[in-house]
Amino acid sequence: HLINVCTNISCKLRDSDAVVSKLENKLGIKLGETTLDGRFTLRSVECLGACVNAPMMQVDKDYHENLTTESIDAVLDMY
Repeated sequence: HLINVCTNISCKLRDSDAVVSKLENKLGIKLGETTLDGRFTLRSVECLGACVNAPMMQVDKDYHENLTTESIDAVLDMY
């Protein structure tokens, strides 16, 4: 699954850094890397066009908006 985390200004102002940190810790990888089992690749992207609901990420073709460090676990469990 390809995870794109928006790190543009709108998401950054709404703490996308915490989202990235949570994903890196949970998956055991850094931006630009893929998990050892090949299930997840984590990337930073400039904008996904959902600024009003920042911070957000895209997993495959699905948008997940208004993220918190707590909601990330539930999102990843879907995949």
